[in-house]
Amino acid sequence: MNPIVCWQNFRRVFSSAVVVVFVLVFCCVIQWSSSAQTRKRTVILAVSAESGEASVDAVAILEGKRLLSPYNDEQKDKQKAFGAEYFKKGTVYRLIFGGGDAGTATINKWSEGCNNIHAQATVSTSARLGGKVMALATNSETLGKHSVSRRPPTDAERAAVMTLMKSIYQRNRTPASLMPSIKVTNLTATDLNGDGKYEMIGSFTLAAKNKFERDLFLIATPQGAAMRADFVKFQAYQPPPEGFLSSIDFIDQLDVDGDGLGEVFATAGGFDGYALLVFKKVGGRWRQVHDQIGDAC
Repeated sequence: MNPIVCWQNFRRVFSSAVVVVFVLVFCCVIQWSSSAQTRKRTVILAVSAESGEASVDAVAILEGKRLLSPYNDEQKDKQKAFGAEYFKKGTVYRLIFGGGDAGTATINKWSEGCNNIHAQATVSTSARLGGKVMALATNSETLGKHSVSRRPPTDAERAAVMTLMKSIYQRNRTPASLMPSIKVTNLTATDLNGDGKYEMIGSFTLAAKNKFERDLFLIATPQGAAMRADFVKFQAYQPPPEGFLSSIDFIDQLDVDGDGLGEVFATAGGFDGYALLVFKKVGGRWRQVHDQIGDAC
């Protein structure tokens, strides 16, 4: 065959092959891009309810086993983008109570606060939310796919926790005259590791006449008829003139990393605002592994 003809045929075949490869690559890129845009990240939200309407705050983005902040208080553009994507009217989230499926939360609207964005939602659940009794919500189809394990403590459990709580206050040099004034702001029984034995998570406050505050956040485990402290966060401080407290309150628990032990989600007060916290048991000890700004005005 004429060498020139052979070369021309090779060029035509090679050019056609390049075109086919380019088209295939282009189609794959378009498909991947479209899939990436429609595939939303896993979000975890805090849900509190008053007078039938629920308020929703973003706590974290779950990436693999890591909890990431969705934005900070200075990233107004990211806050608005998050609101437009995740707080869109009609978006339905799974409600998590006691680490398990407990209904749904449907977003009604969202708005900007002082340092953060917030959503309002309609909640469909048998859980009695209100006051210090809160819940979580997520768009994940796999997290918390088991029954609810959360209830009020029994009389015996409450008595055992109160004995433990008083011993902690005493160890922190609380005057005996003030002990009767300790208030229980919340005490919840929940099974964190699925062994059928309920841990106790409680919040307690004590304000002296001089306004000196003593707050306790406690995770306790049953030990026979008694309770053993598994995590203690005791705070003794003088609040600012405005009276803002730093007390910590339980939101709910959820096993986010699949290790069989629920992480504990909580809210903490602060100067003119609040924060959202996550505690995890690492190496046999509880420690704070995540925090996210709530709002501050």
